[in-house]
Amino acid sequence: MLKKLKPILFSVSTLGVGYFFVQRELNINLGIFDAFYYQFYKYSPHYAVQFMKIMCYQNLLWKQDIPIKEQNINNQIKLKNQLGLASGFDNDGSFIETLQNLGFGFIEIGSIAAQKNIRFSEDLNTYTLKNNSIEYLSEIPQMGILQSKAILTSLRRNYAIKIPIGVNIMPSEEIYKYTPYLIENDISNVTRELCSVADFIVLNLVSSQRTNKLYSEIVTNNTDLIKKMIQTIQITQIEEIGLQAALDHEIKNELKGENLISEYLSTTQLGLKQNLVAPLYIKIQSNLQKNIFDLLMKEANGNQIQGIILQKDINQNDLEYNQILKQIRQQIPKSCTLISVGGIKTKEQYQERLINGADACQIFSSFLAQGPQVIKDILL
Repeated sequence: MLKKLKPILFSVSTLGVGYFFVQRELNINLGIFDAFYYQFYKYSPHYAVQFMKIMCYQNLLWKQDIPIKEQNINNQIKLKNQLGLASGFDNDGSFIETLQNLGFGFIEIGSIAAQKNIRFSEDLNTYTLKNNSIEYLSEIPQMGILQSKAILTSLRRNYAIKIPIGVNIMPSEEIYKYTPYLIENDISNVTRELCSVADFIVLNLVSSQRTNKLYSEIVTNNTDLIKKMIQTIQITQIEEIGLQAALDHEIKNELKGENLISEYLSTTQLGLKQNLVAPLYIKIQSNLQKNIFDLLMKEANGNQIQGIILQKDINQNDLEYNQILKQIRQQIPKSCTLISVGGIKTKEQYQERLINGADACQIFSSFLAQGPQVIKDILL
């Protein structure tokens, strides 16, 4: 029986090896992966996405030839094209090389939180409960942050990153659940480690299924907390990037005096003009409450934030969402970047978002459902 199967197994193996050689080495898309993935996703979305991640990690997907249409967004970031991948697929930067070869103009990785990998147990060697909150007895591990930083640093040193990379950060669920007042330390830790390797920082105010109740109670309705997070990121950016850049600037030009450095870094705006700090974008849901919306409009007009990423609510139709997009574009300065994310499946939807004021767009669910082919369908 085995002897009879040998020719079949040999033929299948040869075809498989030949297929990957043609796609990876010769960059020829035979269309087999697209058709297989599309059917696989219908059968099991979870395992289909895991399969695509394995292909990305092994760099087995082909390079898609998509014309470069560079777009300099408000002198903040230079995009290869105006279509990016939203956070959620690449959590730490492991897939950047393949994703940029597929044709994305920019990528947002994460979300990353300071205590992302922490799960509380009955082990009281790490923490103690006090007044219904957590008091830590030792330094909190930050492997989620350090892994992302190590990957991005390595890619940049090897000049492997050819498109802008944004880092999506969010407060830890555990910190919010037990000690909300630790928000400043939590956000500061993530920003301090990652702002030097990112082209832009995204503060995520969009709730997921896992954090929906948490965000609605603590984040969505709390203007003071949002303002505090924005201020914390600004301060950390100046500390970690601005000071070092100013010192390098002084050494290079043989300038002396502490007063010069203090004056050089007196404001976040000055640091942004000198490209010393990564711009800060706020990611929000399109059905955001008015008090939060008004706060962000005020922050944008005061140049406290440099961009807004507007995620389409699943219950909104395209017409309603485009009206909100247009309204925001009219209320924020031209220098404030506006990125649209969610609900883009066709080239027409993509173009409508740009017409209604978006500087760029991001996809996520359509990429998962249709695979790499959707990038070409939208851009070409």
